[in-house]
Amino acid sequence: MILNLKMRLLAANLMLLCLVSCNSAKEENTILFDELEPEEFNAFLSSTELEIIPLATDEVVIGDFNMIRKADSEYFIFSGQEGKVHRFASSGNFLNTIGQIGDGPTEYRNPSGFVVSGDSLVILSQGKGSSLSFYSKTGEFIKSMDFEESTYPSFELTDFGYVFSTGSNTVFENKHNLHSRNLKGELLSEFYPIVDRNMLSMGVNNFGRSENGALYFEPFNNQVYKIEQDSLIPTRKFDFGDFNLKENAFESEDPYENFERIMNNGTAFILAYSESKNYAYFYILLQQNPDKPKAFHFLLNKKTGASKLIKSMEETAPAFQFIDGDRLLFLFHAGDVLNLAKQYPESLMNYQKVTEAIKTDDNPVIVIAKIDF
Repeated sequence: MILNLKMRLLAANLMLLCLVSCNSAKEENTILFDELEPEEFNAFLSSTELEIIPLATDEVVIGDFNMIRKADSEYFIFSGQEGKVHRFASSGNFLNTIGQIGDGPTEYRNPSGFVVSGDSLVILSQGKGSSLSFYSKTGEFIKSMDFEESTYPSFELTDFGYVFSTGSNTVFENKHNLHSRNLKGELLSEFYPIVDRNMLSMGVNNFGRSENGALYFEPFNNQVYKIEQDSLIPTRKFDFGDFNLKENAFESEDPYENFERIMNNGTAFILAYSESKNYAYFYILLQQNPDKPKAFHFLLNKKTGASKLIKSMEETAPAFQFIDGDRLLFLFHAGDVLNLAKQYPESLMNYQKVTEAIKTDDNPVIVIAKIDF
């Protein structure tokens, strides 16, 4: 009897330990958004070391911009209005422009993104299918590759080649969200099947970067992933509480009705995701009709589990952002930097000489914030 009692107590303790460890493992990669206490963006800037880099204005002025990438201490900025990539030195000095919209053999139509690959830059463009146009960093055309598959809204460079997102585009009988190709353009794999649901297609950039490869995220999905050649590996997941997608989100046959229901119920979008060795970064949007959307920057220390939630300010929201080592890089319109300096002078108090030289219609301004927590 005593032996049986000891065995039962031992079994109960083992079960309890298992439950605790299982819950800990589950919670380790699940971020509970409602438990985070946000700080204001200007307070974050005031409490950290900054570097402000106005991009050169005497050679080129960028009308708008959709993406920024850093490679070999240089900055490459894609202007959607012009359909070109502008290259800048680490100091912000303009170097050259890459790519050209047109119908010639060295040109393209409807560009949607780019990657930097070694000594070349690759621009994705869309038409009946899709194309990759290769240029040197100094702007010389190298070659192009054409694909007959469904138009891709975004792509990313990986260790095995390229991975493309279709944005759930089902034309040309495409059945998968993700396609991978090697550097020669040869198809490697089609994976992550498209879920057939009545919803408006959202053409967004679905990719981020880490030191170990490419990352993937998508609208209406709280889970994010690391990309393998033929599969997605879950990394982290958000629990947004009341802003989680509801079970009845796609029950109507009318996609507009579904979208309206989702907006009325409230939803969360992960708009950017990138990682470095020590930190993970997310740009998150919460929205519920009729309220204005609320944007947040979330930083996670991967080693300690400590986190920081920063509430973005509507009047000074950055246009693009990503993590670079222990730095968080923002790309701002020049006017937004001036608004920030005017409304919250304490946030840029140590950089007054730099901000005083910026004009409203100048090029974008890079603001780099040191992460140290």
